[in-house]
Amino acid sequence: MMMAKASGGPLAIPPVKPKPECAAGGRDHRTLAFVHINKAGGTAMRALLYKYARHQLLEVSQPQAAMALRQLHSRFFHASASLQRRVLGADAWQGAYTFALVRNPFARQLSMFTFLLQEAGCKAPIGVRPSHCEERRLPAAGPWLSDKAQVATKFRSWIRTLADAFPLGTARAHLFGARSHGNELDPWYNASQLSWLVDQSGNLLVDEVVRLEELRARWPRLQKAICGLGATPYNADPQATARRNPSHHEHYSYYYDEPTRRIVEGFMAADLVAFNYTFSHES
Repeated sequence: MMMAKASGGPLAIPPVKPKPECAAGGRDHRTLAFVHINKAGGTAMRALLYKYARHQLLEVSQPQAAMALRQLHSRFFHASASLQRRVLGADAWQGAYTFALVRNPFARQLSMFTFLLQEAGCKAPIGVRPSHCEERRLPAAGPWLSDKAQVATKFRSWIRTLADAFPLGTARAHLFGARSHGNELDPWYNASQLSWLVDQSGNLLVDEVVRLEELRARWPRLQKAICGLGATPYNADPQATARRNPSHHEHYSYYYDEPTRRIVEGFMAADLVAFNYTFSHES
């Protein structure tokens, strides 16, 4: 699904020299901005953009914007559309092709849990790991991570704990779905992915929203919109397109019970409506 607009540092992948028509001043050149929502396929997408369309990225051509984001305790790696527009300028943002990836909220919530405990600093013992692991109430990692039944039990407990610690509708409710990333400067920022992409009136700030589950089918459209990707078939470059920061688990439906499903439905209600997501069982 794609929706129309309503009104970090570089990755270590050598950029590909753009074709003349894609280079700055070329016939098909257009600036570009990407909103990287956590656990929605954004790291792999950023790798692609930095390799094939680096010359189009506003975050590269406007280094002063990155400095401004740092002053807001943010970075382009996970800055919302609102924050990026603020530091890049409304005219630059409006003139660029802007887009984001979103993901089924139930799958995203599970992926976040397993990734943080398997791949990131939260795997370290409590008291040693980064403070955000404690802030987001993650349990201590252990051998239970290899037992899917225990993972389901811990995951359900985590969902209930988050809901109690950061109640729906409160100022810190975004911690149910993501760290702050500076995005909390906007009072409408919450646990939903949609809140990363709108202004204070709820208007969508990006040209396109692509569901991760439909990325392969939507690839030709992205190729037309992003000149640097025009000659790059989907998954043609394993180094750039291989899924990054993966987490390993069964289909998400295994890990939920009815109460935790309802909790996620509450926090992610905006995503379910805006992006037409539902809870489904593996077919």
